[in-house]
Amino acid sequence: MALSVPIDTREITITPVFKHVTVEDVPASEREGRQVMKTLEVVEVRFAGSKLYSPVFPIDAFWKRDGHKIMTYAERWADQYRDFLSGNEQKAAGTPLEMLKSYGVTDSQLSLCRALKIYSIEALDNLEGPNLKSLQMNANPLKEMARRFMADRNTGAKASDEIELLKAEIERLKQALPVNDPTSAEIAAAIQAADDEFERLSDDELKSLIKDRTGSAPRGTPSRQFLLNAVRELQGAA
Repeated sequence: MALSVPIDTREITITPVFKHVTVEDVPASEREGRQVMKTLEVVEVRFAGSKLYSPVFPIDAFWKRDGHKIMTYAERWADQYRDFLSGNEQKAAGTPLEMLKSYGVTDSQLSLCRALKIYSIEALDNLEGPNLKSLQMNANPLKEMARRFMADRNTGAKASDEIELLKAEIERLKQALPVNDPTSAEIAAAIQAADDEFERLSDDELKSLIKDRTGSAPRGTPSRQFLLNAVRELQGAA
């Protein structure tokens, strides 16, 4: 299996996206008796697995106090902010989700992850609670793929030249972050498309999924609808 180089995962489920927004300058509009607009530099903070919550802050807004110094959001993500100022593409930290191809990830599952702001394998591996459940039926399969990838990476011993090749492949696979979040309708469509893949599984494959989650396969000859409903309930309870 493909391995990669470990990274700092302390904030891996949080992705900043710097952008320009145009808003009304209300005091200036009131003074001049006409609408006056101004352009601001802001950062949109995206949380992996969060469907619609992405707060936006001015880049010079207060983030935290470090001793006597006030740190801004631009300082919090200084490298990403420099890329933004330089006109470079903003990319998420971590290992691209495409590296899970050999672990069985599908195109619809990749689209689902991106729709839910999950941009890396490390972010997927660190996903917990309600944000993990947002993946619905795909929560357990995707989480297991990420777990296996991380286990293989952490226990494998690779030669330095192979590591360099893998690092180059990771850089090639990295994609620019979308400037705008998907709409609720687009998120719902991505979830439905990924869930529909369970419809393509055979009865035996569905039984195997149920056995993996419960420790025993369904007895007798249950209907296909029973199997599908059981899998949906189990995956949704991730």
